[in-house]
Amino acid sequence: MYWNTEADFVETFISSAQPIFKIRKNNKIAVWREFKTGYGRPDIVFVEYNPSVIESRKANSVFTPLPNLAAYTISYLSGKPWVTEERLSRFLNCYGSTFYKVLNELTQRGLIERNNHLVKAKARSEIMAVHRLWVFEAKLNHWKDAVDQAERHLWFTKDSYILLPYKSGLLTESIKYECSKRGVGLAFFDLENGYQTILQPAQSGFLNSPLLWLINERLWEEKQNEHGSVCT
Repeated sequence: MYWNTEADFVETFISSAQPIFKIRKNNKIAVWREFKTGYGRPDIVFVEYNPSVIESRKANSVFTPLPNLAAYTISYLSGKPWVTEERLSRFLNCYGSTFYKVLNELTQRGLIERNNHLVKAKARSEIMAVHRLWVFEAKLNHWKDAVDQAERHLWFTKDSYILLPYKSGLLTESIKYECSKRGVGLAFFDLENGYQTILQPAQSGFLNSPLLWLINERLWEEKQNEHGSVCT
């Protein structure tokens, strides 16, 4: 099939793609286009998440995106025992009212616990809804650019792919070699042949990064907004 634009290619893939993912029972998939990561904008991000984790978190008045400093804070605290406020403040290089504003934000969202001057993240099983992140850079022809872009996304997810229409055998081998060298996956797609993973990424899974928590909180924020409030 011939696509006029890469945007058409992306939209056709998204409308056909979800059955390719093997997700856990009762999980769902969110699909985001051109998601801002701070180091590029992947064409497509598929987020597998557990909706029960989102539902179990107490609803409150937070409807705006998680601030970046708060994302760095919860990423640092995740998996650690109690940390003193003084140590956390030094790590963040953040002090006074700005520091306590961050703590109040995370407390209001139900992400951290505080005990006098100690702070820790709540158990990940209670607050982390994300289970997997699949990222795709889609191109019609410029596959080398796609590989460069997909490699940049490895800082937050190992499931990073380039997505292309089906190519000839010799060209496929060249693309596959470059993807293998960079640790990214390769997938082909068209309506006639469907989706095929040509090469799996070198590893799978995601990393505990501030972006992971921004994604997690975006899922929660979207659920909050569904409850009838308007995001400003």
